[in-house]
Amino acid sequence: MSFEIIALAIMIFSFLGMVAIIGRRVPAIVTLPNNPNLIPMNDLKERLTREGKDLLKKNYFQIQLFIQKGLYRIRIVILRLDNKIFNLNLRLKERSKKTKEDIDFELDDIKNKLKNK
Repeated sequence: MSFEIIALAIMIFSFLGMVAIIGRRVPAIVTLPNNPNLIPMNDLKERLTREGKDLLKKNYFQIQLFIQKGLYRIRIVILRLDNKIFNLNLRLKERSKKTKEDIDFELDDIKNKLKNK
């Protein structure tokens, strides 16, 4: 029961806060032009491209370092993967040699048994 009262009180105070914020901003909202496009698209595109270029110029060195670190990490991962694949290949070769020797040994046993008969 007390949780419901607390939740209701928080909801009422939140609603009153929203009403107060909207009430303060009504004069500013009334002075806005009755224009469906508040921001013209051409100005928006020019502004975004200009700000994007400025951001790239300012952060070029940081972006370059970030890309360099990323490529270095990718290189390390690829080298580790190459090492793992190389080790797996060596193990497979050793197993194939062992199995080949086992097969040869079994064939020799069979040949000896056949000769003894």
